[in-house]
Amino acid sequence: MLDDKAAISTFLHYGYLPSPDVPLPAWLSDRSDCQRRPGGADRVDLAPLIAEGVGVLKRVLQDSVEGPAATHIVPLSGGLDSRAILGGSLENLETRDIRAVTFGSPGTWDYEIGREAARAVGVRWEAIDLSSEDWKWDIAQLTQTARRLERPVGLFDTHVNHQVPVRFGAGNVYWSGFMGDPLSGSHLRPRDSATWGEARRHFVRCNRFCRSMNLLPPNLEPQRCLPLSPLLAGEDLCYDEQLDFAVRQQCLIRHTVLPRGYEYRTPFLHPAWVSFILNVPRRYRAGQYLYKEILKAAYPRLFALPAKNNLGLPLDAAPWRKAARMLGLGARGLARRIAPSLLYSISPGLNYIDFDRDMRRRPDLRATVGECLQDLRRRGLVDWIDLESLWQRHQRGRANHADALMLLASLEIHWKAQEETGP
Repeated sequence: MLDDKAAISTFLHYGYLPSPDVPLPAWLSDRSDCQRRPGGADRVDLAPLIAEGVGVLKRVLQDSVEGPAATHIVPLSGGLDSRAILGGSLENLETRDIRAVTFGSPGTWDYEIGREAARAVGVRWEAIDLSSEDWKWDIAQLTQTARRLERPVGLFDTHVNHQVPVRFGAGNVYWSGFMGDPLSGSHLRPRDSATWGEARRHFVRCNRFCRSMNLLPPNLEPQRCLPLSPLLAGEDLCYDEQLDFAVRQQCLIRHTVLPRGYEYRTPFLHPAWVSFILNVPRRYRAGQYLYKEILKAAYPRLFALPAKNNLGLPLDAAPWRKAARMLGLGARGLARRIAPSLLYSISPGLNYIDFDRDMRRRPDLRATVGECLQDLRRRGLVDWIDLESLWQRHQRGRANHADALMLLASLEIHWKAQEETGP
């Protein structure tokens, strides 16, 4: 699929390949079982809405459990969706049938809060420590991940996510919070785009993968690979969310978090939940307000714990605590920039590992990315980019180009996978 300059350039903009012909996801079109509340009905009584949401959430989690007896693997992050799944699993399964898994680096919210939640409710917990010597970045393994994919996506995050089912095997049931956050309003803009064209332009700006530099050749138009017209009427779903749900979530996130060949349960795609959460007034979806209230009411013990979505504080933390936490995090970030060698401490909000630092200091990651860049340069596929200069600037600490280097390495690995599998 990455067989021409246009496709390669598109991949380097988005970090995946969108499709202009993407269909409306089935779970998005099948949401007619809940009475619609017009988006302008901003004065819906909140308390009954929370109670209804709790009932719908618990019903879809119960429905999702049904099936033959198995061990249920719940990957736990520091966020909300996986913790809601853990709460539903505890209500509908025996504790001995649940195994929680966290992955990332010790000291980050995803790693530490996930572990805290598992311990708080007494389920078995295992960790995949990406900073340990046991974890290795290897071209052959990354290529194997690429071969399993239906579409090319950035491989480093994807490879980590796929290691949970690879490690535990195909005989288990795996759970995913796929679409939980965006459906509940985490991606809503302060103001919806008024037209499809405005939404497309905003999507192009906000979905640029590489922020450290421009990887695109001259005259590329990233909008060309987006649908030309809306998939739904704007009053049914705002244009921005149509693009997010149908393009980014389906062409990128789904392939990153739902590897083929394993049994996954995705409760947030249940028609009852999709129908409920998309038909509440917009003001209650903004900032995931209603969703958070539902979670606190449904599983108060679990959601009294810290959350990554709230700067590592409980959802009910006072505003002054959030302000203090933001100041503290800002000070830590400034110290890392001023004296990265002397004052280094891992950022708690980091996903996976510190790719910027580890690409310079970790032999396996440095060798993997460096070899991919050399092979990519020999192919001549991105002749408008000085790959050697880019690599040297990063290695010497003159710039942080980790995002560009990981994406370019992913491009090369996808080519290796294509060569191995043939046309």
